[in-house]
Amino acid sequence: MARSPRLHATAPEPQPVPELPAPQWGDALPEAVLRTPWLRWLSPLSGEQRCVVALCAFAALLFVPWLGATGFWDPWEPHYGEVAREMIARGDYLHPWWESAYFFSKPALDLWLMAAGMLAVNGDGPDRWVGVFTEWGVRLPFAAISALGAILLFVAASRLISRRAALLGTVATLTAPLFVMLARQAVPDPMFVGLLSAAMACLMIALFAEQAGPGWAIAFYCFVGLATLSKGLLGFALPGAVTLLYCIATGEWHRLRRLRLITGTLIVLAIAAPWYFTMFAFPGKDDEGKSFFERFIVHDHFKRLVTGVYTSTPGGTFTYFIEQLGFDCFPWVFALPGALGSVLSRRAIRPQTTRDRALFFVLLWVLIGFAVFALSATKFHHYAFPVMPPLLLLCGMWLERVLDEGLRAHAGEVFAGALLYALVAHDLALTPKHVTDMFVFNYERPYPDRETDPRGVFTMLFYAAPAVALSPWLLDRAAQAWRFVRAFPTRAGRARLFAAWRERMDGAPLATEESPQDRSILIGSLVALAVAFAVFLGWFHWRALSPHWTQRDLFWEYYQKSAADEPIGAYLMNWRGETFYSRNRVRQLRENQKLGEFMAGPGDRKWLLVEQARLTVLRTALGPSVRLRVVESRNNKFALTVAERREQGQPAAAPVAGQNGAAQPAPVPAGHSGGTPSPAQPPPSTTFGAPP
Repeated sequence: MARSPRLHATAPEPQPVPELPAPQWGDALPEAVLRTPWLRWLSPLSGEQRCVVALCAFAALLFVPWLGATGFWDPWEPHYGEVAREMIARGDYLHPWWESAYFFSKPALDLWLMAAGMLAVNGDGPDRWVGVFTEWGVRLPFAAISALGAILLFVAASRLISRRAALLGTVATLTAPLFVMLARQAVPDPMFVGLLSAAMACLMIALFAEQAGPGWAIAFYCFVGLATLSKGLLGFALPGAVTLLYCIATGEWHRLRRLRLITGTLIVLAIAAPWYFTMFAFPGKDDEGKSFFERFIVHDHFKRLVTGVYTSTPGGTFTYFIEQLGFDCFPWVFALPGALGSVLSRRAIRPQTTRDRALFFVLLWVLIGFAVFALSATKFHHYAFPVMPPLLLLCGMWLERVLDEGLRAHAGEVFAGALLYALVAHDLALTPKHVTDMFVFNYERPYPDRETDPRGVFTMLFYAAPAVALSPWLLDRAAQAWRFVRAFPTRAGRARLFAAWRERMDGAPLATEESPQDRSILIGSLVALAVAFAVFLGWFHWRALSPHWTQRDLFWEYYQKSAADEPIGAYLMNWRGETFYSRNRVRQLRENQKLGEFMAGPGDRKWLLVEQARLTVLRTALGPSVRLRVVESRNNKFALTVAERREQGQPAAAPVAGQNGAAQPAPVPAGHSGGTPSPAQPPPSTTFGAPP
């Protein structure tokens, strides 16, 4: 049978339309920006790039102002600063040195950056590494790398989770109190956390992004190598543990092929191994007779973890860092119950999508980091710092869900967060010392309440934010009450109210549809509080506290008022600042015999640094033949004094009690300034060896 001719051609199969990514926050620029000439360069940038630019500007606004306006905080900043200064003075950048022995407690990267900062900002004369701008040059790399880690984590979360959640999480990280206070200090923790966050961000993109190039894996290994050179074994142990546990839990071992493990190992070794192998082979000993391996690996890694060393709070329980994270993350503690509740759902633990995998990876980062530091026998408040970036990223994810789904869908989590916020705010407002205890060494050190009392500002901010957040709900309830009052006096009004009550009892909705502005105002007030609190802490409160935790102002006073042949000693103290700011020329008088030898030396006047609480002990040790005069005592921890031999027959002058029980300075002669010079008014000479 002949086939009939085909009258119409067969239509081709429809081709699938490629799915376009949904527009995200920041993709479209407001018209006002496009009309502003100096902002038009933002137009060709992608939404992600614009957010990165905005976050860089925001971080600079938070951390750069007054970054070097205060001296190094005792004891950590001047301790590491002195080791870096000795590198320059000795011309030896491989073998760290402190006072009179080698220093093996920290790796070299932080010290190299501090030395580079000293050289960069003080370029004149033989003493260029210690000058007026030293604090600026030393602290700036630490603030920059801290912000870099948070911003790279934003890039990873923007690509794998969502841009709005990533933005909220990054703003939360940059404005968290512990981040604000530590990013302004030249200590290893902000450097390590910045490098760790950057490494984990690159790792997440390399593992989970569908079109991630090899550059992200290479960047991951570079950051791991630098983190290892900054903090030691934790630099590669934490990323390795999180990745390994993720593969064990999900069975996705094939993702390791993306990491190019052999190439990456060579990169890490090329960055970190040369200095470590040099130090392992170095025969020098530290002040306790330990080699580099014995001090750094055995003592400062394993003993710190197992038996505890140098801790002000030995034997803390598992609740130790739970309490500290409440203070560290304020006011974002409001989002912690919802963040943990959301991410611990079944879908998050059994990831199916890229977003779920990324969230599960971040959750493992939080849990492993918390477990490591909670199990450590050595505990300091700031040890929770490595857990904060991933934890606050989860908070940003939950806040985005609230914006999308509404407050009523998360009523229980919102109530739990509000209760947690109230508890932490109450403790902070009553005891602002919690802020300094986040990152200092000795938690028993006196807090300068009288001079720097921030409780009024804290209370105002902590009450204002909830008032704004609750204002839509309160106004709505007030309007309902007013309608009830107006309707109740009439019979018809009472009938309508009774009918409405019966309708609700029969299962009708209890209220009208939730207004989107309620959730927007709530999140907006939380962000506004966090930014205002961060600005107050970094711009004002940190500067007000600093004079009581640094000896720089005391040494400026000494350099201005001492003669060239008048030495300075530190009596019964070892707070590190006296060594750095004297350029290692202070005499450490840790026993009365050393004090006697110091006073018997040449010169009629001797300058002495002493803790306020030991002024009476110093007077007794000097005896009646020496007159001790307090020159500067506004620092609530230290006093600068001058000791002079009495002439025979001269009576001992009774000290005048002043603030903190310390003797007050003698009247300043005309033509001399009795105050401590401000950071903007340097001493006449920046030569820290010979007084001007």
